[in-house]
Amino acid sequence: MKVILSVLLITAIAVAGNDGYTGSAETERGTILQGTDDISLTVINTFDPLTKALGLDVFEEPGTTYLLGVNNDSMRVQAYDATTGGPLGFLVLDAANSHCFGIAWNNDPDADTYYTDDYMASTLFFTDDFGTSWSTGPNPAGSSARGMDFDGTDYWTTNGSGGGLWRFQPGVGEQNLAIPEVAGQPSGVAVFPYSGDVGVAVTNYSAIGIWFYVWDGSTLDYLGMASCPATCSSSYGLAYNDNTGTLFWSYSDGSYKVSEVNFDINVSLDQNTWAGIKASF
Repeated sequence: MKVILSVLLITAIAVAGNDGYTGSAETERGTILQGTDDISLTVINTFDPLTKALGLDVFEEPGTTYLLGVNNDSMRVQAYDATTGGPLGFLVLDAANSHCFGIAWNNDPDADTYYTDDYMASTLFFTDDFGTSWSTGPNPAGSSARGMDFDGTDYWTTNGSGGGLWRFQPGVGEQNLAIPEVAGQPSGVAVFPYSGDVGVAVTNYSAIGIWFYVWDGSTLDYLGMASCPATCSSSYGLAYNDNTGTLFWSYSDGSYKVSEVNFDINVSLDQNTWAGIKASF
């Protein structure tokens, strides 16, 4: 069954040396790869968020949807209006989290907990009082973590050096999953409902595209890849909006933009709620 999703693309200009890219040369960035035939992207809307936005996550509750993006230069997680891209409130990062990239919340607006990572430290930071105080724990991806997300059961993060994914529950267990199809250095990750399983989307810094997988609780299968529908030099983050079935994608092309993009995928996609997803270690 052919299903069309909407994807929101967001550009975020990088400050040199503080976006976590460790590739061999800046000239590697902006490579446009040919996507697979079963996935395509088409831009349908654009807005301007004005600030750097790494990692990305979406905060959702009835009647409210915010996009969350990391600005490690100003040491904050910035919230944006999900429709206009206008800046709203922000969460102040821990002072030790100066190379933060990923942000993920626990999908519970009544008892919200936020996790962040740091690509120069093997540490997970977390707060349940909106940044008034922070605690720490070990990060399974070490100092290689970049984008993060939460599927209602497990947290996910890209490994920006080894090229894989980590699926984990803080303090409980973790699993490393290979994603050899992703060329270059992975950056953003988003998880979403997919036919009763967990869909996983991954982007990277240099070879601009989005790679799609499905996790059935025991195996990660590759679905295909969509090339970037707009010119850009770096790709930073992904986040899924469960209320609307859309993705946010952060990248840079010399200015900040937010674009809404149709996602056309030629496989069955069941828009289940997170409660219907079952995965276990």
